[in-house]
Amino acid sequence: MDSKTLSSSIAKFSAKFCNELNKSTSVVASPLSAEYILALVALGCEGPAHEEILQSLGFPEDNAIRSSFSNLSTQLKSIKGITLNVANKVFIQDGGYKINSALENDAVKVFDAGLKTINFGSGGAAEEINKWVESKTNQRIKDLLTSDSINSDTRLVLVNALYFKGTWLKPFHKMLTCDGPFYLDENTTVDIPMMNAQEKLFYGESKGLGVQYLKMQYVGEEACMLVVLPKKINSLNDVIKKLADGYDLLADVETLKETKVDVTIPKFKIETEIDLLEVLPKIILERV
Repeated sequence: MDSKTLSSSIAKFSAKFCNELNKSTSVVASPLSAEYILALVALGCEGPAHEEILQSLGFPEDNAIRSSFSNLSTQLKSIKGITLNVANKVFIQDGGYKINSALENDAVKVFDAGLKTINFGSGGAAEEINKWVESKTNQRIKDLLTSDSINSDTRLVLVNALYFKGTWLKPFHKMLTCDGPFYLDENTTVDIPMMNAQEKLFYGESKGLGVQYLKMQYVGEEACMLVVLPKKINSLNDVIKKLADGYDLLADVETLKETKVDVTIPKFKIETEIDLLEVLPKIILERV
C-alpha cells in the first residue's frame, strides 16, 4: 500500500471514528492511536473478527498492515521541526501467559512495541502502566487507568501513547489576542480569548463539503494543522457525516493555495476520555 493510499485509509477511518463521538461537547481524539491498536489486534486474530478489522481499517490483508505501519512509524519519526512520539506497549499477565511468536515479532518489528509481563492482580499494575504513559507523553497524560479498570482476570493490555509538540511557522502574537464571540449555535455566543493574525497561509473552500479550509504549517514545514470550518454554524455534524461516508478530504487539501487571510482562532484546552468499547462496535466491529 503506497503512502497516498495509506493516508486515504487513515483519513476515512478517522472520519468514521469522529462521527461516532459525542457531538454535544468539545472533543480531542487520536483515531490514529486506535488504528495502531486495531492493526496489532488484526495480526493476532482470525475468522470474522479478523475480516471485520481489516475492512474497517481499509487494508486488504495482513502484509499490507505490516508494510504500511512499519513505513508509517519510520515516516512519523523523521518529520522535521516538531516533537512527535508514538509509543506502543503490550502488557501481558505474568505467570505462563504468552502471545505467539509471530505476533510478538510483529509487535516489535512493525509497531516498535515493547513487551512486558505484569501482575494485573496487584494493586500497582495500573500505576505502572500510567507511569509509562506519562513518561511517553511528556507528563501530559496522567492516570489513564483507574485501579479498578484492570484486575486478576485481565490477561493483556495494549497501550498506545501519542505526544505532539510543534511551533507555528507563522506564530500568533499575544498582543493581538483579545476576547471575541464564539458561536455555540446560531443564537448563542460566549466571549472567549481569540488569537488573531493576518498572514499568507494555504486556504481554500469546498462547495461539496460546505467548508473553508486553512492549512497552518509548523516549523520545518513538514507538519501542519488543517482547520476545517463549516460555512453554516449548525452544519458541523453534516460535515463529519459526509467525511465518514467517504468524501475525499485529501483531494481538497491538495488544491489549497497560499492566500493572504485574516485568521481568528479561539484559544482552547481540551481533555477527553473516550471508551473504545462504545465507539468501535459502531464502526462495523461487532465480533472483536
